Amino acid sequence: MRKLHAVIFTGCLLGLSPLASAETVYLTNSADGANRDAGIAAVKQKLQDACTERQGTPDVDSFEVVFEKTSENPDVPKPYYVDGKLKCELP
Repeated sequence: MRKLHAVIFTGCLLGLSPLASAETVYLTNSADGANRDAGIAAVKQKLQDACTERQGTPDVDSFEVVFEKTSENPDVPKPYYVDGKLKCELP
């Protein structure tokens, strides 16, 4: 009977630990750039900053471009538009 109580108590402690309550979320954002590389770099930086503002750890390898478009208008200063997503581990 003591073992059962000890196992239940240990399980409750593990369930309440901060690591057990950690959460993985996907953040999405968009950015403009002068070219494709500048647009991707801008959206990647925005996503990393958003994750660290939430006291999270960004998973840079999980970055993915969701949508990209180039404007045909020559008067647009930043004609390249990028949507991206990034995995973030929150405490």
